[in-house]
Amino acid sequence: MLNKFVLNFVMLFKSIYARFGVDVTQLRIILSTKMLMDDRRPNVYSHSQKKKKETNNASWLTMLVLLIMGVFLMVMLIVIKKPLVGQTIFFSAFMVMLAVTLISDFTSVLIDVRDNYIILPRPVSDITFTVARILHIATHTSKMAFALALPGLVYISIWEGPLLGLLFILQVFIATLLSIFLVNITYLIVLKITSPQRFKDFISYFQIILSVGIFAAYYTLPKLISASTLNSFEIKSIKTLAIVPSVWIAALNELAVNPKSADLILVVYASLALVSPFIAMYLVVKILAPGFNQKLSSISGSGNEDQTDTKLNNNNFLNKIAKVLAPKPIENAGFKITWLLTSRYRDFKVKVYPAFAYVPVYFFYFGFMNKKGSIAQNWENMREGNMYILLLYLTSFVLTSVLQHVSITEKHKAAWVYFSTPLHHPGQVLGGMFKAVIVKYFLPYFLAVGIFSISFWGIKVFNDLILVFMVSVIYALLIALFQVKGLPFSQPVNVKKGGKMFIGMFLMIIPAVLGFIHYWAAEWETAIWIFAALMTIAAWQCFVQYRKESWDSLEAIE
Repeated sequence: MLNKFVLNFVMLFKSIYARFGVDVTQLRIILSTKMLMDDRRPNVYSHSQKKKKETNNASWLTMLVLLIMGVFLMVMLIVIKKPLVGQTIFFSAFMVMLAVTLISDFTSVLIDVRDNYIILPRPVSDITFTVARILHIATHTSKMAFALALPGLVYISIWEGPLLGLLFILQVFIATLLSIFLVNITYLIVLKITSPQRFKDFISYFQIILSVGIFAAYYTLPKLISASTLNSFEIKSIKTLAIVPSVWIAALNELAVNPKSADLILVVYASLALVSPFIAMYLVVKILAPGFNQKLSSISGSGNEDQTDTKLNNNNFLNKIAKVLAPKPIENAGFKITWLLTSRYRDFKVKVYPAFAYVPVYFFYFGFMNKKGSIAQNWENMREGNMYILLLYLTSFVLTSVLQHVSITEKHKAAWVYFSTPLHHPGQVLGGMFKAVIVKYFLPYFLAVGIFSISFWGIKVFNDLILVFMVSVIYALLIALFQVKGLPFSQPVNVKKGGKMFIGMFLMIIPAVLGFIHYWAAEWETAIWIFAALMTIAAWQCFVQYRKESWDSLEAIE
């Protein structure tokens, strides 16, 4: 019912689509089919495979989460007394959240390659295909935009009047369109100038950078920028903000609230807000759309996941390091498989790589944001303390993040090769996997953090580095033994592991307790050396036990 209403509303503008050269009949058929597929597509909130029914509950749950986030955005409108500043921040966050939603739905919505097998052989033009995709994304995003903007709409309609509430609806509509078009324009430009393989890499690293940026902004900006600073902020005095679309959208409200303060800059901003969606549509449809289908089809074409994989197979460095660290044949195979597949799977990179940036963000937050004085003063005072212990223990977050994703993949059916070979002790493969994770990811990162710690706090932290490294290895082995059991990239993404959450919470206590003891005993150098030696022995014993894992132990988690 809802899809039918949305489809009829979208098709009210069919005369405009026809002017761009769109086949209206084909457009309606494609949109109705895509909306029907959206209702039938399972998602992370609904894993039922026995009952074939519409999974609308997941959409409602997503909208509820966004509604809660919209309440936090509404606070900006209440706290900041300047409407231009408050709405600029509101719509900046609003557009970023929508853009993140589009990027997270990349494989199923934004660049949906599965429908190409049906659409591409048909006489469907590039313009019709692209407009159908844009409208599909618009309808997909409109539900989330509505939930995200609803608290702000209620606040403005009640406290500032229904007329400004209607204007707010127009602003939300413009912000939604611009979010869709900006993401699409970016992707279409990249498709124009790069190969499909490079395009996949761009998407992966763009997701990583964006997630890290949002995470860092969430933890640092509220502390760096106070409400009083924002209330004294003058947007019009900063000329570079003229290129920010959220400023244009906020200018519409500013003209309505304070018409006496209207000047040429505000009028120009408001005009840009009104005409920019049409300019973006023209750029996408007339300039960037031609040839889009062929580029898109090449993304889904057969071939290697990455052209560099064939080079990795003959990499002398990998062969040498695997021979030294994993001399036994089966363990050597587990080492190489893990090393190569972690370089191949982009989903793994998107989930794991942000953890490398989370560590310095957390350290900055805990080390500076909750203390009085300037950042420069806190930075100097930190030399006299033992904050390096916090930084070192935070690196274990990277190791556990890698381990939690190294056995999961959407292509888990390819793992049949593990079970078709006469492999009596899978623990040898797991041992090679663990060594690859340590050598490829944790050791280089820990060395970088260690070099920084030694250069900042001095050589006194050397024995602390050894101790923290061994404690982190023990913690990772305990995670692997009791929580993550699985061969490299052999399990489906949504596999259910009952009780694992409580085990993980219990295991987190171990490095926390050891970290507090370490912080308390940091002044006794001899004690740290003794403790480091004991942890080294314990780490080796845990690894020996991990390498003895049997098939029965692995099957027990299913």
